[in-house]
Amino acid sequence: MKAKTIIETYGRWILTAVFAVAVFCFWMFKLPFLMAAREQMQLFLWNTDYLLERLAVPGGLAQYLGEFVVQFFFKSVYGALWYAVLFAAVQLLTWRLIKSEKRQALCYLLSFVPSAILWYLACNPKIPMTPIIAVLLTLVLMNLLPKKQNIRWIVACVMIPIGYWLLGPAVVILAVYLLFSRGASMFLKPVLLILLAFCVVGSAWMTPYPLKQIARGIDYYWDKECLGSFDDMEYDMLMRQQRWDEMIEKFNKKGSTSLSVHNAVLIVMWQEQRIGQQDVLSRINLDQRALCNIPSAFLMSEFCMPIGMANMAQRAAFEAMEAIPNHNKSARALQQLVETNLVTGNPKVALKYIFLLEQTLFYRGWAGKMKEMAKNPELLKENPVFYQMKEIYDNEEDMLFY
Repeated sequence: MKAKTIIETYGRWILTAVFAVAVFCFWMFKLPFLMAAREQMQLFLWNTDYLLERLAVPGGLAQYLGEFVVQFFFKSVYGALWYAVLFAAVQLLTWRLIKSEKRQALCYLLSFVPSAILWYLACNPKIPMTPIIAVLLTLVLMNLLPKKQNIRWIVACVMIPIGYWLLGPAVVILAVYLLFSRGASMFLKPVLLILLAFCVVGSAWMTPYPLKQIARGIDYYWDKECLGSFDDMEYDMLMRQQRWDEMIEKFNKKGSTSLSVHNAVLIVMWQEQRIGQQDVLSRINLDQRALCNIPSAFLMSEFCMPIGMANMAQRAAFEAMEAIPNHNKSARALQQLVETNLVTGNPKVALKYIFLLEQTLFYRGWAGKMKEMAKNPELLKENPVFYQMKEIYDNEEDMLFY
């Protein structure tokens, strides 16, 4: 088959595939730390209560499905695959809506615009996965609209209130599409706008959220400044994955204004036997600014544990979790709280956190192993890491309640 024939037959699919590969490579190699940062700011539980809690507020289904996707960011390759699939799906759904027999090439290129916009928004740490999922599902609803105008408007009047409750403000895209579609009735246009406004005001009346937050989406945008910079996120990811050589190399090249990063690099150098423990203790700075944002707080928790500062590690993990903008819990924070409570002799508290982690996908196996130690604290002696930490905690000098 000639190249021209292949392009004419499969050209659009090839272009979509190239776009999907580009998305995958971008997230896999350029911003994996942003995916890791998103994953550690939620606790997705596989139970009915968690689902019902999300469905109780406008946009809850989009938030639930967004958090379902984000749990896979535990591994960068899974997260990059999800982004590739989602943005390719948005492009194909947009193409199905705007395709034209006369201008196929132009319409197909324009179908990439919504995906490109969502890609850009996804790079903003303050914008969670919720609006991306909401836009995707709204495009699905738009593609399901009947062709006949009368039936289409009847279906739309049902779709908008239900869609608004499930997907949030993204349903405005559906309303705008109907208002500017051909054959739209001048009588039905104001009815549609009134219905949409009623959905927004009614939701604010039914739920404990202000009208302003309901109108923009409960989980569409985070206002908090505690998310940290990309550098903070990258250092945190490297520390979490124990990629210590890369962390030290990055620190030597760029440095950092973060006290947590400075402290973490010292601990890594000590673990790599590049400096002594006393040198570490003398150079560590435990200023309150080290807890200034979520990645820094996680870093502080990570580096305090190996040197026996279990109380400080516990505090940092707890503060990292409580700083999450949408008041989510954190699977990573709970994981660290399990460890600190085992070391400090609070196995019953550890079991409470283990119970939650057993309802997750990627932390379930780890929680099962910790459960045995929590039920039988004597098993800590058989684990060289935890035994050493507990020995330091129980027998070393208490350094300002660390």
